[in-house]
Amino acid sequence: MSDEAKWVEIWDLFDSKKAGSISKVDFLACVRSLGRKYTEKDMNEKTAGLPDPVPKDQFLAFMREPYTGPTTDDLRTALNAFDGKDCGSLPISQINMMLKGMGDKLTDEEAQIILDGLPQEGGQVNIEKMIEFLNPPLPSTTPNMEELRKEIEMEEAAALAAEN
Repeated sequence: MSDEAKWVEIWDLFDSKKAGSISKVDFLACVRSLGRKYTEKDMNEKTAGLPDPVPKDQFLAFMREPYTGPTTDDLRTALNAFDGKDCGSLPISQINMMLKGMGDKLTDEEAQIILDGLPQEGGQVNIEKMIEFLNPPLPSTTPNMEELRKEIEMEEAAALAAEN
């Protein structure tokens, strides 16, 4: 399956009503689900001119642009730079400081969610395991479309219930 065919397939999950456009919030989630992990600042700059809702043709044009965001190797290099003992791991306290003080700064609550999910051993996190945690592999096969449709339908039903 070509990249563009994958993009359209994922788009169709977000455009469950077949309106030909999706909200900007859904657009951002769609782009991230396809592996584009721009920083918040970069994403805001790249999407500043997009309308809300975002039409499908503009989504495809966005996806055709070369990806210039951070890669797994960039993350590995950055984390290794903080490994002063060259032991392949970082203390939880240091990761907490990095999450709340660098780049897209997280709140205490957001940082705690990540810290709770990290595989820890004696207050340390293995850098390679952290990279795997933060960058789960994208599926190389077609996702279970029926399962994804059910999840979207459940979310839409919950949103409608909340409105009433």
